[in-house]
Amino acid sequence: MLVVFFIMVVGVGVGIGVRSIPHFRHVGKWISGAIYFLLFLLGREVGTNDQLLSSLSTLGIQALLITSGALVGSVFFAWGIYKFLFQNDER
Repeated sequence: MLVVFFIMVVGVGVGIGVRSIPHFRHVGKWISGAIYFLLFLLGREVGTNDQLLSSLSTLGIQALLITSGALVGSVFFAWGIYKFLFQNDER
């Protein structure tokens, strides 16, 4: 994981360095295309993995529960922070 973080930091540094070069202004379109292609390859790998497809219903339920818990927790803590920091005390 540290390698991935290091590569990302180097990428940010390179991005800052080349942002004034006009040829690199349209790199975002190429990056979007690369991401779409990688998502396609990921979907192809999932579709060809029999073990993953057989347990997809269980994984879907787990993903739904984790997502629901994260959503409810985020809303609850955002509400609490709003009440604590941003509402005036009207007593």
